[in-house]
Amino acid sequence: MQNWIVKKGNTSVQEIPIYNKNGVLLQNLTEASVIKFQVKKNKSDQSPKISKTLGNGIAVDVPLKGYLRIDLTPNNTDLPLGDYFMALQIEWSIDEIYEIILEIENEETEIFQIIESMIT
Repeated sequence: MQNWIVKKGNTSVQEIPIYNKNGVLLQNLTEASVIKFQVKKNKSDQSPKISKTLGNGIAVDVPLKGYLRIDLTPNNTDLPLGDYFMALQIEWSIDEIYEIILEIENEETEIFQIIESMIT
């Protein structure tokens, strides 16, 4: 399993393809009303360590239609070393909400990992 691995206090960008249940790249990401990305130490935590939303760290159809890009700043990744859980939710309407399993380097994962940076 591939994780989203980030060096502590570094910028990180992921361009993530979003597929429907049939494995087809979504073509309607611009129609989503809400997109949320969160990183938590424990799945049950009420407060995320990192929170991004559409227009605030999340862009759609970048680099291609059907992808979204999540941009993390050094301030976002200045977390204690270790493993965290991440989740992405896309909402088109009150009746159409999906939590997506992220794909990093063509492998599904929910693990976000902060590792030590060599440069101090």
